[in-house]
Amino acid sequence: MEDQVRRVAVVTGAARGIGRGIAERLAARGDRVVINYLTSKEAAEEAVEAIIAAGGEAIAVGADVRNEEGAQALVAAAVEAYGRVDALVCNANVGLAQGSIAEIPWETFSTKVNDELAAAFHPTRAVWQLMKDQGYGRIVYLAAEASKGPVGADVVAHAAAKSALISYAKFAAREGAPNGVVANVVSPGLTRTDAVGEAPPDWFSAFEKRIPAGRAAEPEDVAALVAFFTSKEAGYIAGTVVSVNGGSDMTR
Repeated sequence: MEDQVRRVAVVTGAARGIGRGIAERLAARGDRVVINYLTSKEAAEEAVEAIIAAGGEAIAVGADVRNEEGAQALVAAAVEAYGRVDALVCNANVGLAQGSIAEIPWETFSTKVNDELAAAFHPTRAVWQLMKDQGYGRIVYLAAEASKGPVGADVVAHAAAKSALISYAKFAAREGAPNGVVANVVSPGLTRTDAVGEAPPDWFSAFEKRIPAGRAAEPEDVAALVAFFTSKEAGYIAGTVVSVNGGSDMTR
């Protein structure tokens, strides 16, 4: 284990999908993991059981990280259980809010952007002073390849929200680096999760065929990069945005 310290990682939205993959990967290397969930209590508890069965250590904490109270309660639970927080992974899913510019109501658009940023802003603020005081912190934000530009007429809110998230992450990286708190962004492309399981099979397969790697990402592919960004070795990498897309887009 790094420096013989049992690191503690808080992963928001970790009951299933990419978040669960991240939690399991971090636990497998020895991190004590706090699995945050909003409504999926049963799935979160199953994730904890799986980690413990594999020899890891984890707890599940229900909290709405889109508000200050929820984020503070999540971090407080982590500190109460493990005494510290070394890594924060902002992965909470707030939905796509589909609709084209001509169709999507302002209320839907603004709620998506607000919720996306709130789910990063409040957890970051909740761990900020703690990480600065200990002189060590790793923060990873999960964006999306839609942030690069139009990938579909119906995801303008999702793309705008993730683009704003990337800008926020860069400021966090700039302000945190002097105190050993580094922030980076992982940007997944098409990933095989429950969230895309409801998409028409022909749409998914057609998209997948355009990927040079020949397949969509699995949560484990994304988790591997997050694991690096939350490691001690990533201490001199700050404010970067790295795609996990199998080569489907190489513009960044």
